[in-house]
Amino acid sequence: MLLKIVCVFFVSTEKACIFVRRKTLKTIKMKKILYVILALFALPISLFAISGDLTTTPQNPTISDNITITYVPLAMQQWMSSQDVFIYVCLEMDENGEWVKEKSPWSKSNQPTFRWIKNADGSLSYTISDIKTYFNLSNAELNRVSGMFVILKNDKYQTTDKYIKIRHFNEPDVTKFNGTVQFSVTVPLGTKEVYVAGTFGKEGSDLYWKHGEPALKLKKKDATHFEGTVNKVPADLEYLYVWGPRIDQTEFRLGHRPLGGRSKVYDIVEFWGDMTLNVTVPRGTRAMYVSGSFNNWGFSQMMDAGNNTWTFHVPPTWLGNTDIIEYKYYYMDSAEAGERGGNRKTNFEGFSTQYDEISTWK
Repeated sequence: MLLKIVCVFFVSTEKACIFVRRKTLKTIKMKKILYVILALFALPISLFAISGDLTTTPQNPTISDNITITYVPLAMQQWMSSQDVFIYVCLEMDENGEWVKEKSPWSKSNQPTFRWIKNADGSLSYTISDIKTYFNLSNAELNRVSGMFVILKNDKYQTTDKYIKIRHFNEPDVTKFNGTVQFSVTVPLGTKEVYVAGTFGKEGSDLYWKHGEPALKLKKKDATHFEGTVNKVPADLEYLYVWGPRIDQTEFRLGHRPLGGRSKVYDIVEFWGDMTLNVTVPRGTRAMYVSGSFNNWGFSQMMDAGNNTWTFHVPPTWLGNTDIIEYKYYYMDSAEAGERGGNRKTNFEGFSTQYDEISTWK
């Protein structure tokens, strides 16, 4: 947008020169210089932007700025030019790397309010005029805002989440990043080892998304906390936490974590892997619980996925690598409100889902 404004300025200046009647040699030389400058500024923005990168105007926004977000699609993201693209955006508080305060639920973000504008140069833009109003924040919440996570999406496709650092008035415009990062993460109880995996080095190199790399192993501080310092980290690192060398031994997360040039991160891993129980139940069921060998036969509440379907993510720290688990479904947290028959059994390995069905309650 800034470049377009500059272009308009120079076009207006050039037109003014046409009406100058005294065409001295000096004026002609100035016009030539003006044409060169105009040509440079009139080049498409996409020539100066990096595909797949998310930029903002202003470049280092504060909590009080109107923020225009611009994205240049990758070659593989041709769907962005032929289909509507919508924004899913959440805030980060206290620089903890977690998604909070979503503007709209994922399923409701495909509305005109969240549609990106398609620019003539192929880029996409979206403007958030006031963070406090846009996210309906209190003053206390506004003062805790440290960043935004952005996803470009439609019903079928999405980008990896992008991170935008949000400054406060007393923060410098640019935080110097020296490549050393202190990682601190809270993990599920029972976790034995934690590593960082991500875009370390170039694609195809030994450290690029390597799981279980000893040099990227974090130290255990207590039963649920791991910490460690890693050197030579790229400022644009995208990373995840993993608990072993296999590709499936990773945290369950919608997208990669963007470092965003931070020197300290405080993260939370809610679930390891994507080991899921999925059950279809009789219509009218208002709540669902699961009890099994993975939760000491307590009652864990399940998530309503719609269409009489409920899900529950089973962290593998509760399972071991290939344990056979036993479990049973309940519509109340009571042993008298369970399904008919005995316990169910299944064997989880890697990323997998167990699909079950209950036709009637006893």
